[in-house]
Amino acid sequence: MPAVATRRIRGVVFDLWNTLAYNDHRPNPILALGDAFGVRGQPGWTKILERGMMQERLAGIEEGIAAISRLTGRRLDRGASQELARIWREACAHTRLFPEVPGILGRLSEQFRLGLLSNTQSFDLEFPGLSSLPFHSRLFSFEMGALKPEAGLFVRMAQQLELSPPELLMVGDNFQDDVMGAEAVGMQAVLIRRRGVPLSFQETHPDREPLTSLHPLPGFLGL
Repeated sequence: MPAVATRRIRGVVFDLWNTLAYNDHRPNPILALGDAFGVRGQPGWTKILERGMMQERLAGIEEGIAAISRLTGRRLDRGASQELARIWREACAHTRLFPEVPGILGRLSEQFRLGLLSNTQSFDLEFPGLSSLPFHSRLFSFEMGALKPEAGLFVRMAQQLELSPPELLMVGDNFQDDVMGAEAVGMQAVLIRRRGVPLSFQETHPDREPLTSLHPLPGFLGL
């Protein structure tokens, strides 16, 4: 486990995608969007899609596609847009929690305040198991018009949990957005590296020892 001052921790904040939940549909809908708009493979290409459809409340994937189109300046024909919407909707049925998530979060919630902080779209967000997770607070990028690693998101999460940033541990799969973003406001953070999950960030950081699941977390926090 990474070096963290566990005695100070009173709350744990989780990223959502590829930390708690994943989608194994083929093709992956985010990859399909990246290909359709010609951005996949560019440095930080997923952030382009996030800026397009995760910073405001939208009614559905059609509005999301239109927002990305405005941002990139690339217009898709009707058939391409309809196919992307079909892939997205079909993929929604494949979104699920990692198996250990409900049990681990249940244990943690007995002694820690839990938060969910994620860059995500406002539509098609509910899937089996998510609503029953014992979060004390949830905060999404589209609610604030900002994306992690924006400091304001982490500060607002701390306020909602009624804890100071040093009392919080952030757990996420994106080194820049989750770990560096949290540490910039005084939180502690650990990186998680899920194996074999599409779009799970795989940057190498030799000075960080990532988790491969949430299983070690309760013991790490003294439960």
